[in-house]
Amino acid sequence: MSLGQPVVIENRPGANGQIGMSTAARSKPDGYSFVVVSASTTVVAPAVTKSLPYDVLRDFAPVSLIANTRLLLTVAKDSPFQSIADVVTKAKAQPGTYTYGQSATLYQLSMERFKQLGHIELTPIPYKGPSEAMNDLLAGNISMTPDSLGSVSQMVRSGLVRPLSVFSATRMSSLPDVPTMIELGYKDFVFDGWIGLLAPAGTPPSTLDKLAQAIQAALASNEIRRLYGQLSLETTSTTPAEFAAMLAKETQRYEEIARAAGVPKQ
Repeated sequence: MSLGQPVVIENRPGANGQIGMSTAARSKPDGYSFVVVSASTTVVAPAVTKSLPYDVLRDFAPVSLIANTRLLLTVAKDSPFQSIADVVTKAKAQPGTYTYGQSATLYQLSMERFKQLGHIELTPIPYKGPSEAMNDLLAGNISMTPDSLGSVSQMVRSGLVRPLSVFSATRMSSLPDVPTMIELGYKDFVFDGWIGLLAPAGTPPSTLDKLAQAIQAALASNEIRRLYGQLSLETTSTTPAEFAAMLAKETQRYEEIARAAGVPKQ
């Protein structure tokens, strides 16, 4: 690779990413330890967790974003819902009757925001992960579920599920007929999944800049973009300063969303 260094991947799963994040926060800031993070483990976690063993803004030094993944609200192919307007109309007529899969904190807050802005009641059904929620959607056990494009793209192409809306700021080129929530009148309704890279706090700024530049160069490769595209990921990169500003802004935004929706911290 361009940095001339081998990369050793150490998986530390568990506690919704808290184990891996805590380990990375305690690592030496020598420029050789980094952690791949998501929106859920960084900006969303403080909004729904009573006591995190790390503080993203204090314990880490941002390097760069790496990729974005779009979120969709999906229903089964035989669902009576043909649009977001259908969901709102039916939910208002029968409050609490219709259900959705709650399988990740990012998805949880997006649906809480939808309920709040739509003035509707939908019943969340908790799942350990998105795949379990999707299985129940296909089986007819829940009414709808939010999910990432990477997880549902094949089922959308095969017609097993239908996307009602995109949770991003813009439509997707691969699904040009699916509207955004903003287009449908839901102001500032933007919930994107993303992947980024952090270093332990105290890592030299020169190291952060060097790695961010290497990431930007790698993501400019057509081959890398093609490989990311196969996973329904959109390549993206930032400077360390841009990523730091985004983390601060999004942490505050999700705190406000959770507070407004009355989501208790667990």
